[in-house]
Amino acid sequence: MKKDKIDFYREVLVLPSYINKKYSAKKGVVLGASEEGDIIYGYAVFIFEENEVVFIEKDYLSETGVKFRKEDFY
Repeated sequence: MKKDKIDFYREVLVLPSYINKKYSAKKGVVLGASEEGDIIYGYAVFIFEENEVVFIEKDYLSETGVKFRKEDFY
């Protein structure tokens, strides 16, 4: 079953179970997606606290319900 895609500029929480503890339990915003056809592999996430964009697999992200605008980042 295909998991729903997270829209760009949505705030996400990196789940505490994420292997890289530098980013686990931190919030960020989706700026890009790695996908092929209907398969979503993960997302480019700007981690606020680290001021970095990193690739995070889709299973380690949870939407917070906050949506930003493109203008907030570009």
